[in-house]
Amino acid sequence: MLNAAVLVLCFGAFASSTVFAGPLEGRKAIRLIAADGAAVEIGHVEFMPDGDGARIDVHLDSRDFSDEFLSMRPFRCLSRPERMWCHLAYPYAIENRVTLQDLADLEYRLLFLWRPYDKVGVDAWNGLYFKLAPSADGGLDGTLHEADFNILAVPPEAGVQRPVRHEDLSRAEPGQYGFERIEIR
Repeated sequence: MLNAAVLVLCFGAFASSTVFAGPLEGRKAIRLIAADGAAVEIGHVEFMPDGDGARIDVHLDSRDFSDEFLSMRPFRCLSRPERMWCHLAYPYAIENRVTLQDLADLEYRLLFLWRPYDKVGVDAWNGLYFKLAPSADGGLDGTLHEADFNILAVPPEAGVQRPVRHEDLSRAEPGQYGFERIEIR
């Protein structure tokens, strides 16, 4: 009986550590997921163990991106039927480090702006932000939120690395932007 209890405890500890340790190790694909389940792989992230978390190196290198010059600066954009999604490279210093409790630096590497095809430039008011969380299968999932990125037009105040706060986000309406979530596996 004691051996069975020890086995259950050991297996339970192993199972929980693999589910929650997995997301922050190695190379993982980054996919945008549409409402119908269609996925577009847009790149990958490298997780390098660092204490209780990991350092990150994000590469959005999909051939689906096109180079666009909008609002007097270069963007890498994805063409969608109703609107274009343009990656907004966060222009200020962040640590590029995450833990399972704090995925914000990775969220900041996955900022997008949407623009309709009848507009020439991009509008920072049209920000798209994926709020990330660990998933039960050992990956990371992100839900799509709307955000005003006008705050990023000037450098943040001293000591503020992340001026776009979760409490400033609004959950996106399902089906409104083509993609509804992001997954990292």
